[in-house]
Amino acid sequence: MAVKSVKKVQPIKQDAAASSQAEVPDEQTRQQIALLAYYRAEQRGFSPGYELEDWLAAEAQVRNRTRSDV
Repeated sequence: MAVKSVKKVQPIKQDAAASSQAEVPDEQTRQQIALLAYYRAEQRGFSPGYELEDWLAAEAQVRNRTRSDV
């Protein structure tokens, strides 16, 4: 039986400034993202395998909308 060697992945190091700027969505923002992601999934007939893509696109849409409101 052959054993494949696996290269250990190192975690990405972030500086303190970058990690403090990370935004954690509040509940209302999370709900907006979830709703938009659902609508994206619905438009493509709920075919599996695109859940993360739907979420990230919805998140970007909400973030862009929030920035343009400021």
